Amino acid sequence: MPGWKNNLNSFFAGSGGVPQSPEQSAMARFIAGVAEPAFAELTSELSRHGRAVTVRNSGTTASLRVDYHGEEELSYRLQGRMMPNGILPFAEIRYRERKGLKLITVECMLRSGPPDYAIDDITPDEVIANFLEHYMRHTSRD
Repeated sequence: MPGWKNNLNSFFAGSGGVPQSPEQSAMARFIAGVAEPAFAELTSELSRHGRAVTVRNSGTTASLRVDYHGEEELSYRLQGRMMPNGILPFAEIRYRERKGLKLITVECMLRSGPPDYAIDDITPDEVIANFLEHYMRHTSRD
């Protein structure tokens, strides 16, 4: 069998895809171990208050969308950004301007100050606190 066929067979016999970089692996661990538990807690509580919550995750991002009366209140997505000391998650938040006519998108790190911490230092409680800070600032209490 020609060498390229052996290579192709080895590729498909392996993990079934392209190996993840260390940064992708760290982000995947963060999504599974931090973002998913935080989003599960938020979903439970927001649902108790009449909100419809949709959570979507991939290996490198996690998103939570909150709808109320069929309209999007806020969308919160976690993804990774390369920093000098490794990959760190940041949040992308989308919400409607107070009158509801214009969508605004902002980004923020989960911690304020210099990024002198590691992705493994971030807890589900920090994700929840960051989400709530933006949710309570940009939505109404209807």
